[in-house]
Amino acid sequence: MAEPQTNFELTIEKLVYGGEGLGRMDGQVVFAPYVLPGERVRVERKSGKSGLVRTALRQVLEAASGRVDPPCSYFGRCGGCHYQHAGYELQIEAKRSILRETLRRVGKIEAPAEIGVVAGEPFGYRNRSQFHVSGTAVGYLEAQSHRLCPITQCPISSPRVTF
Repeated sequence: MAEPQTNFELTIEKLVYGGEGLGRMDGQVVFAPYVLPGERVRVERKSGKSGLVRTALRQVLEAASGRVDPPCSYFGRCGGCHYQHAGYELQIEAKRSILRETLRRVGKIEAPAEIGVVAGEPFGYRNRSQFHVSGTAVGYLEAQSHRLCPITQCPISSPRVTF
């Protein structure tokens, strides 16, 4: 049996619940964080089991038109946000698509043709957060870890939340 590739290129088909992008390689489903549908990316294999590979993003080779620079300097390290690399309209559409697929796959029902969206401002809206403390540092846990990502501000939190 051939040794699995450690680094490889992947085309992202769609976003799935939890913020990862889904692609396929050699009959396996591949999940990659911080990517967008239609992007061609270089990823590094982090783990794998029968039919499923988890990766880390190494490089965006061909960016989607909806890709933006994340406004938060902690994005990609802090585990709090999944979509800041997507423009706000693309975020809303991605969440609508994920809801439609979840209703079909998990709920076994077809979503209505139109799914209305009630959306607020893209930043400064969060009134509740679960912060973690280590010594004098306050922050969120890094993505998929128990390590603290100390922060001094959070663009999605209400401006009344200060550190």
